[in-house]
Amino acid sequence: MAVDPITQVEETDAFRVSLDGLTVTVPQAWEARISRSTTAAETGQTWPVAHVATIPLPAQRGDYGSNVVERLGPEDIFVSLVEFGPEAVDTALFPRVDVMPDGIEPNEFQPNQLQRILPGQAGKQVFFTYQDRAFCLYVVFGSFARRTGLSQRLSELLQQMTIAPRENSP
Repeated sequence: MAVDPITQVEETDAFRVSLDGLTVTVPQAWEARISRSTTAAETGQTWPVAHVATIPLPAQRGDYGSNVVERLGPEDIFVSLVEFGPEAVDTALFPRVDVMPDGIEPNEFQPNQLQRILPGQAGKQVFFTYQDRAFCLYVVFGSFARRTGLSQRLSELLQQMTIAPRENSP
């Protein structure tokens, strides 16, 4: 029997979205979806990808936010947490961390850190291994100029994301 990955959190108006050990407690006025990677599908193995944004998420979107980031306004944030396969764990690109990243300094967000440069926006990628799983955390702010305030909101969201050890391989 399939389990619905979206559950309401009793004490708030937030929702919890979970799949394969990735869990996001979604703050009010945010939207989140966790699905399977679109880029790894041709290999036969797919890994979870969490998308969280302050705007509605379209049904069709790329792992790194294509079809989403173009829609961001100056107060908006898009977050993608993309898992990679076990071959990436503990490699030079994916260093082991003791805790999941729960904040990024405002000055680390730059326009040239975007997958595709869009006027006024800023982004940041963080690669890491946590719980013996390799991830890329990719964040896009709708406004480089407002990155200080947006960083605070991002921190609040990241503190609501958890990664559990993988129980079994897909």
